[in-house]
Amino acid sequence: MLPQTLKTRGLHVGVRFAPSAVLDKHHKQQFQLKASEGFDWRRQEYLQNAWHLVSPQAEGDPRSQLKLSVSPDLVNFEDYFPTTSFDLYLDNLKLALETVAGVFSPRLILATGIVVRLTAQSLDNDGRLFLGQRCLHLDDRLGPLGRPVHAVGLKLLLPPLPGPDKPNWQAEIKVESLIEDVRQLFIEVDARWGQPGPWDPNIAVERTKTAFEFATTRVVSLLKELAGEQF
Repeated sequence: MLPQTLKTRGLHVGVRFAPSAVLDKHHKQQFQLKASEGFDWRRQEYLQNAWHLVSPQAEGDPRSQLKLSVSPDLVNFEDYFPTTSFDLYLDNLKLALETVAGVFSPRLILATGIVVRLTAQSLDNDGRLFLGQRCLHLDDRLGPLGRPVHAVGLKLLLPPLPGPDKPNWQAEIKVESLIEDVRQLFIEVDARWGQPGPWDPNIAVERTKTAFEFATTRVVSLLKELAGEQF
């Protein structure tokens, strides 16, 4: 792959909290007012057990959009095909979590899940060849399948480790050739923290930084190692 072509495809932060939020008419009015501070939501959907606010982005990919979702014990903040910087996403994430806190007054963070999705151009202009031959050394060993291979992928699950200086979070890593454009690689890191603690939006922000740095440095270094440092 070509590290200089690394591009963020999606960011998704989910925070499970307690006590549970009451999604009633009274809180809806508060939420509508609070959520309008700093955001320009174009679509709003208020269901019995889930509220969704969506803001399609005028620039970038047609699929680009911000989305804030709230259910009784979970808030999700997502940026599909981002058009702005990672730092701005972090600012917006903190603002979204403060919006939820201002309306529902959560006291605990029960768990945090963060998904970072990236793409990058492959060295051979074919992600299948890069992963299949350079990284995994499959060569012609897929012959017994008797069919062409349209996608190649690698999946790893890293458990949390005990100890003060060890990563206390789980990471699921996927590296695949991108189906819609085989010239590119698709990288996904799904990071999960299961340790409860006091409600603090900064905790989610710092964990998002950790997951993003891991995806953009550690996973890229892994691919470099697998490919024999040929890029």
